[in-house]
Amino acid sequence: MDISHQLSIVRTRLPLLVVAVLLAASVAYLLSGLQPKVYEARTTLLAGLSLSEANPNFDQLLVSQRLSATYASLATTTPILEKVIERLDLDVTPVQLAKRVAATTAGDSSLLTVSARELTPMEAAALANAVASELIAASPTVQGQETEVLESIDEDLRSIREEIRAAQTDVSALLEIEDRTPSQAAALASLRDRLISLRSTYATLLSLSSGDSPNRLTVIQPALIPDSPVAPRPLLDAGLAAIAALLAVSGIVFILEYLDDALKNPEAVEATLGLPTLGMITRMPRRGRESFYRLPTLLHPRSADAEAYRTLRTNIDFAVVDQPARTILVTSAVPSEGKTVTASNLAVVMAQAGRRTLLVDADLRNPAVHGIFRLPNDLGLTDLLRGTVGEVALVARATEQSNLAVLTAGALPPNPAELLGSQRMRSVLEGLAREYETVVFDSPPVVPFTDAAVLSAFLDATILVVAVRRGRRGQLRSAREALARANARVVGVVLNGLPRHAQPDYGPYYGSARAIAAGPNAASTTRSESS
Repeated sequence: MDISHQLSIVRTRLPLLVVAVLLAASVAYLLSGLQPKVYEARTTLLAGLSLSEANPNFDQLLVSQRLSATYASLATTTPILEKVIERLDLDVTPVQLAKRVAATTAGDSSLLTVSARELTPMEAAALANAVASELIAASPTVQGQETEVLESIDEDLRSIREEIRAAQTDVSALLEIEDRTPSQAAALASLRDRLISLRSTYATLLSLSSGDSPNRLTVIQPALIPDSPVAPRPLLDAGLAAIAALLAVSGIVFILEYLDDALKNPEAVEATLGLPTLGMITRMPRRGRESFYRLPTLLHPRSADAEAYRTLRTNIDFAVVDQPARTILVTSAVPSEGKTVTASNLAVVMAQAGRRTLLVDADLRNPAVHGIFRLPNDLGLTDLLRGTVGEVALVARATEQSNLAVLTAGALPPNPAELLGSQRMRSVLEGLAREYETVVFDSPPVVPFTDAAVLSAFLDATILVVAVRRGRRGQLRSAREALARANARVVGVVLNGLPRHAQPDYGPYYGSARAIAAGPNAASTTRSESS
């Protein structure tokens, strides 16, 4: 994964992410604030004898833990909830009440927590305590004993304690007599036997008492009236909504980016086509409606846009250094990628370099070069191919740029591909190459038509123009394969339509250079104007 590429995606979509996060957080905050307040109260109970035993063993602890889980399940059963409804005189059903009550226990603890949620603090505390009370009341039934039996056992225990206390007093009195009579000795022995019997009975009854039962359920912390509601929480809800929106929108953005096969940078072009990027042209501002204003090399030769085309000219020279290219084809995979504007400006900078240059409009389907240079299209390339005009000089038209002539398309033929691939076209190319140092051809796009592929086989170099975010990988691969089948010499790619910030502004540099060339006075004037 290319981290810098992922960061560039985030940076590009940052406004969308910010808007989505703020919108989700705002909506969640408003909706949460409109919800009624809910209060929660909790009662904590202890199951078993783990706290009452001085040295509880593992079995007792294990039993207590399992009992707490059993009581947790029992808390939300219909019988318990029906008794709670009766106790609090609630106008709800057990099913409705079960949604407000919860009983939880930790896996390694004997503690049981009963929580209740209501619209008022007092109702929440009362409901939690009522459920706990009904659980405690139900614990003898779970133990297998009835309440009346337990009360009887408690009464017997109190009575036996009194008898043990009285017998112990009598035994102590007889033990103080040194010379006991036989009847006193017999009475002492009888009292001792009775004490043993009473203590045994007491121990048995004590084991059956609910106070020492392993099923014992005790309230550790009764429910208190809560001070603040547990829901809604506008800030928390807004934060969660913001995080969810960020993750969701980010996921959608990355999925769309993954599915988007548009080429956006030179690295993507080189990875797709295996061709170097010869030039990067930014999106030109529309200074006018006429196509003539798409010629920054002619209108604004010292602008950053013009410098980009001069860089393209230099890179083309380096790309074909072993075999200089005198005939250059400029084409694209699909229409509207800027091939005609690129070919026109490339021809201008070739002429500005002192080369006798001819720009040929070989797009015999939708010619546009004559519109850019404001030239008539009554005569052109088709006239040379049909033989109605014998010399290039009769149809090539001069332009405002010295060393540059334009050969327009002429009348559109019914068979452009056959015309461009004819032997007559080869003869015309030979004649053009003899008269001009550089000949730049504008042609139809490669994918929908075969014209460019047919023409590229006769020329020294071919350049593909790719529009940023418009050129698709599949279309470019198809264009590359079509040119390869025609044995075209594709030297590189021109990436067109980049954002304006992607190109530096050379205006201050050129301004300083002009000022220095004009002399000291002009230089000071230029500095004053720029400041």
